[in-house]
Amino acid sequence: MPVLYVAGVSISDNIKDTPEKTLNIISKCSVAVGEERSVALKLLSAAKSSAELYLINEHTGDNERIEILKAVESAEYSVFFSDAGTPCISDPDYKFIGMCRDRGIIIKSLPGASSITSAVSVSGINAKTFFFAGFPPRESGKRRQFFENIEKSKVTTVFMERPYSLTGTLKDMLFFKRKVSISLNLGCHDEVTYYDYPDKLLERLEGVKAPFVIVAGGKIEKNHKK
Repeated sequence: MPVLYVAGVSISDNIKDTPEKTLNIISKCSVAVGEERSVALKLLSAAKSSAELYLINEHTGDNERIEILKAVESAEYSVFFSDAGTPCISDPDYKFIGMCRDRGIIIKSLPGASSITSAVSVSGINAKTFFFAGFPPRESGKRRQFFENIEKSKVTTVFMERPYSLTGTLKDMLFFKRKVSISLNLGCHDEVTYYDYPDKLLERLEGVKAPFVIVAGGKIEKNHKK
């Protein structure tokens, strides 16, 4: 029975930070499914793998998924990874995993880094429970509603956005009345986390372009006197 490993890889700027166990398993796979060719090739090189490479990203259609599925079915061991962190959490491609499951392919996890949990861990914000909101919508009305929902939420919320959208995201959050945590370049040598009101963060970070994750603590309601 074919096996597909879903591998979490490094979120740092050094792909060799990927766990040794993961690199060893990748080296034994004859089929690899990545997200972006240049990044995937670097990972395969680090693992000393000669696997046949396929790509799945936001541009992949179902017909392409079916072709990749056939390759995975014909291999004893295959591996699926995204550019950084753990696949299928905002990254591609839960649909492909579902297709593999439905065809009886054995799916196993290779746990690795996640920018979501990393950001929560350094935020200093209570996250006994938290909600991952993914990426904000691009359409202005839905985007505004996205941030209003976070500002009103009583539950800690984590979300991310594209690196070039940092300034715009902070501008969208200027109406927030409480501090948030923002982590930039998680896992890299220049990683930094700030905790402040969005307007103060904007003063410091306007124009910066970097991968980031934001953690917003739940809204605390004031006690009403009886």
